[in-house]
Amino acid sequence: MEKMERHVGKALIVIMASAAVLASACATPRQPPAADSSVQPTPQAEVSQPTRLVMRTMTDPDNLDPHISAASLTQQIMLNVFEGLVKPAPDGSVVPGLAESYAVSADGLTYTFTLRSGARFHNGQPVTAADVQYSFDRLMGKRSPDGKPLTNSLADVERITTPNDATCVIKLKQVNASFVSLLSTLAILPASNDGQHDKMPIGTGPYRFVSYEPQQRIVLEKFADYWQDTRDMIDQIEFRIITDDQTALLQLQSGAIDFTNVSAEQLSTLGSAFKVVSHPANSVFILGMNHARPPFDALKVRQAIAHAVNKDAVIQAVFNGYAVKLGSNMSPVMARYYQDGLQDIYPYDPTRARALLAEAGYPNGFTTTLSISSHADLYGRTAQIVADQLAQAGIQLTIETVEWGVWLDRIYTNRDFDMTLIDFTGKIDPQAVLDRYTSEFRRNFINYKNPTYDQLIEQAVRAIDAATQIERYKQAQTVLAEDVAAVFLLDYEFHWAMKPQIQGYTPYPMFFHDLSRLRLAP
Repeated sequence: MEKMERHVGKALIVIMASAAVLASACATPRQPPAADSSVQPTPQAEVSQPTRLVMRTMTDPDNLDPHISAASLTQQIMLNVFEGLVKPAPDGSVVPGLAESYAVSADGLTYTFTLRSGARFHNGQPVTAADVQYSFDRLMGKRSPDGKPLTNSLADVERITTPNDATCVIKLKQVNASFVSLLSTLAILPASNDGQHDKMPIGTGPYRFVSYEPQQRIVLEKFADYWQDTRDMIDQIEFRIITDDQTALLQLQSGAIDFTNVSAEQLSTLGSAFKVVSHPANSVFILGMNHARPPFDALKVRQAIAHAVNKDAVIQAVFNGYAVKLGSNMSPVMARYYQDGLQDIYPYDPTRARALLAEAGYPNGFTTTLSISSHADLYGRTAQIVADQLAQAGIQLTIETVEWGVWLDRIYTNRDFDMTLIDFTGKIDPQAVLDRYTSEFRRNFINYKNPTYDQLIEQAVRAIDAATQIERYKQAQTVLAEDVAAVFLLDYEFHWAMKPQIQGYTPYPMFFHDLSRLRLAP
């Protein structure tokens, strides 16, 4: 029956087309009307061409599921796809996100969030309180077979209730001064996409996921139904995966890409043809030691390593001076909470380093392995300098370079390493910055444990008054520095080079390219 209907349809089209041709051939040609000078031609509307931007990213995403992903470079891109109840702002504060407002009870334990009317997921479905419940249940481990939470940020949640589709009420077990800030990077996902978040991610952000080709590119496009005005936003943005810094620079200069990070050394080669935006990363670059493995479980060994490292030399050699020396796991960008004066508790002194090693039972030093990721040139360059410095104190390093995915799996997740170099991403809340060294933190991959430190962080989080909170965070930084939880090297500057047509790039105190602010000048 269906085939017959198709044949009939085709026959009618042919007959109608033939009749039109015959009518045209037999009709008397019509003369054009006389020109009327009083009638102006109707101007044709200009059809705007879709705008497109190619930005460099250094490596593949570790996971497209935002509840699983741990890599800062993934967050830098995918925070444009996903949103939380609140969102980070450029000044480090939080602003309304999927929740247009919230209220906190007098005792600080109950948070009532009112969802934004008209907010939709990229599949067209409206955002409801049930999706918030689903997302938080998933983050708290209630939907996983082993029951393990995917984040520590919701550890204080006692229960979540949803009185209606637009309201979500979260009751805490105890006061958490950082609770709202911690929500800023916790994505709300559609329950209807369960089991597919890593394959076809669906969020609510200003850009929707289009495609991912491993080792090639990630493509996002503007989400026309976003709850904010998107008319001036760039239509499509491709993140091209380019692992080598020099290759990225050459592609920028040739016009193959429009935007990339550049090293301090590369700045002088750009000339005036490109716009450059520089700002502190609010990052903490560390030389990490596995406290669960001898000899790094010994304080004197860690102190010796701290004395053996010349931070100033690393800043000059690797970052061309575009960095500040640190003493603990916080950058001066976090000015309100930053404890100054910790940078040189263990000043560069190879002689003192050798003496401490001898006191620790290593008069001839020792040999160990420094494992680094290959995804950024700064790790390899820093590793060689650190290896030369430690050698002067009698510590011989074997440098092992692994792929980024291997580093995340073997070192960061499974804690199989001796020493490593990594830069911890900037956060907008002090708890998120310092919590990673608490004994029970899921990502405390260096295995640092100190009850005094744990207690200080707990007191800071539970403090109702800001003065007490700040004081406890500063005391905690002092503990990290004195205990040499790691050798806290520096916070470097980001340098973003781009074509001059790109406008609106806005730095954040965290790894985030806010694509919604970008515009292309004519």
